[in-house]
Amino acid sequence: MEDHTLGLSDVFRLYCNDGGIRHVGYAPVSAWYDDPLVSSRIPEGSRPDDILPGAKSVMVIGVPIPLTIVETAPSIYYRSLYDVSNNHLDMNAYRISLELMDYGYEALFVPRDGYRGAEGLRNKPESFFSHRHAAYLAGMGTFGWNNMLLTPEYGPRMRFTSIITTAEFEYGEPIKEDLCIRCGRCTRACPASAVAGTDYPTGITRKDGCVELSVNLAKRGISPCGRCIAVCPVGRDPKTVSTDVAIGRIRSI
Repeated sequence: MEDHTLGLSDVFRLYCNDGGIRHVGYAPVSAWYDDPLVSSRIPEGSRPDDILPGAKSVMVIGVPIPLTIVETAPSIYYRSLYDVSNNHLDMNAYRISLELMDYGYEALFVPRDGYRGAEGLRNKPESFFSHRHAAYLAGMGTFGWNNMLLTPEYGPRMRFTSIITTAEFEYGEPIKEDLCIRCGRCTRACPASAVAGTDYPTGITRKDGCVELSVNLAKRGISPCGRCIAVCPVGRDPKTVSTDVAIGRIRSI
């Protein structure tokens, strides 16, 4: 079989770009065991080589979500953006996994939301794979007080999914600079008072409060909440928001 390792990272960056994915990172599976933060947070059964034995790498793809829409949250507008971005990520991740298989590698995509909706989170408030930690290991961001991954470009306003594969790439590494400025806006903005005002992983978002809020919003068709994402000032993305009248009308629908 032809050796595709040389230049494979760039080949798949271009492939992702063709699918509308501009943000790509790569992490070695060994980092799930070697990195102190991730190894302490991710349990056995949820690591890449548990899901695909023999896996060497995790490829992480991300899409930004515009603050202008996020600022309307909770709303049907943000709910629609959430669904569209998830579908966009899942379709591209599956497409990438098929392409890797054509190159002769084993590859599995991991769905954006690896849990059974808000009610499922009430019974078990976790997913079977953490895209946030994968993106952290790939050098795409650092954690904030809201436990979200903060990126230099968009702060927490980016969604991720992952492809686990036996292919090997040129890997990123965790960003050394802490992007969280500890302004406390996410803590104050949380309607459920679920955001701890301390650094992750010492400060863990109170999942029961967050989940109960999501369940109630889901009954109205406007989950997730999104307030801790909207108020975060980190990121170079445009900070334009709709008028108060427009936001009020959107939230009333």
